[in-house]
Formats: sequence, structure tokens, C-alpha cells
Amino acid sequence: MTRLLSPSAAVDVELGPGGAPTSISGALSGSIDPIARWKVEASWWTRPVVREYWRVLLNNHLLCEMYHDLSSNDWFVERVFD
Repeated sequence: MTRLLSPSAAVDVELGPGGAPTSISGALSGSIDPIARWKVEASWWTRPVVREYWRVLLNNHLLCEMYHDLSSNDWFVERVFD
């Protein structure tokens, strides 16, 4: 099952070599093992959306989807897979 967090949970992210996230703190916290990465660019009406998404394994057991809002430089957890 998938749980969409609405609104997405803001987190602080620590980056490793190459810019991949290695740990988060905030609404969820722990170590991160990145699994997949993709970028979304869209002009949603007049407010452009530019995000870099990551599917990650949090604390070696919880699969999550998070994104880096490249416009604001903020990070969010958007989805948790049960």
C-alpha cells in the first residue's frame, strides 16, 4: 500500500559525495540508501515546477519517495510505501 503525504513532510537532508542524499531529519529521520532518481520539469499554469525525485530506503526498511524542490532548495518526503 502507498500513503501519499499531503502536504508533503519537510525534511533536512545531508548530502554525500556526488550530491546523493545520505540522511534526513525532520518529520522522518534516519539514514538513506538511494534507489532511483528522476527529474520533473513542468510549467504548471504560471508557477513552474522543477523537482528532483528520489526513491529511497529509510533506515534499511521503509521505502519512501522524496523530492528536492530546485526552485526553493527545500526537501520533502511525499510518499511512503507500506
